[in-house]
Parts: sequence; structure tokens; C-alpha cells
Amino acid sequence: MPDEGYIKFRCLHTPGPAPACAGLDALIRIRNRLHGLGLIGVLPDGIGFGNISLRTGDGFVISASATGHIALATAGHFSLVERCDIGSNTVRCRGPLAASSESMTHWAVYQAAPLIRSVIHVHDRRIWSRMLEKGDPCTEPEAAFGTPELARSVMRLARGRSSLILAMPGHEDGVMTGGETTDAALELLLGCFNPG
Repeated sequence: MPDEGYIKFRCLHTPGPAPACAGLDALIRIRNRLHGLGLIGVLPDGIGFGNISLRTGDGFVISASATGHIALATAGHFSLVERCDIGSNTVRCRGPLAASSESMTHWAVYQAAPLIRSVIHVHDRRIWSRMLEKGDPCTEPEAAFGTPELARSVMRLARGRSSLILAMPGHEDGVMTGGETTDAALELLLGCFNPG
């Protein structure tokens, strides 16, 4: 899909210092591990894929847009999302770089599931296909990448949960997990490689 990886919302980005919060070191460590596994990265055409976030007291910190090519990310490759509005398709963020193109989907999880504190979104054809074949939780097929429709669909699936795993039929190879910690979200994802 030619528009995958591009920001589709209105991004109100205020340049600022790298975000700082409890848990950021673990978030960076796990993001870099996912990059090493090829679950976060960049396609041959230069489009980045995958992102990771952590709820903070004033929003959430998420890997920044166009950072998929970076093997070893630092705090400077993250952005603080202060507010999202699905109705106006707007994301307000602060930091060295603009927030990920999937920020609104992460926000939807945090709004619907107060116990979820970290979200991981990766791309893997094997996991995605297996989840679709098994009938695992999925967003609506017409809910495309980076749209309010996808955010609303994710919100419905996440409502009231303390953990989350879902596939995105309208966002090719897209899989999302959420947990009470970043390690918990990672454990759910890694469990997909060796389903019990």
C-alpha cells in the first residue's frame, strides 16, 4: 500500500527536548530488540514500520515518525504525545521529532484500557497470517493504517482490558500488543512466535 508509514492525521508538533520518564530506558531497550528481530524497521522503498509506546502521567511517549531505519534508538528518537482527538484527526506532540504515524491508535488503547501502560505495534507476515487464520481478535478489514477508523476499531477491542493482542486486516502484516508493562507487552508478542 503506497500510503503505509505516512502520517495521515494533523500533527501539531512542538519542538523540544527528548522526553524523560520512568520506564523510558526499558522502552528503548525493547524497541531496539524488536528492531534486531526485524519487527520494527524499514521496507526496501524506505517506508518505516513498527512503533512502541509507554503511558506517562501527561500522555504517552512513542517512537518518533521515520525512525524505523535506526538500529539503536535513544531518547531523542521518541516524542511525547500530549493529546489526540479522533474527531478532528489531530495529534499534539512535543519533542525532537514528530510522533509516530500510528500515535492515534496507541492513544485509543490508553483511553479504552486504563490498566494498559505500554503498546507495541509490529509487522510480521507469519504472526499476522496465523492470527487471521485462527480468528484471533482483529480490527475491521476496512479500517486502514493511520486512520480514525482504525483507532476506533482498536478502542472497541481494548475497552477495559489489562492486556491486548490483535491483528489488523486493513493494515497489512500489522499486529499490536498491550500490557501493564513494556515487558508484558513484549512477552505477549514473543508468544506469537511459538503459539501454545
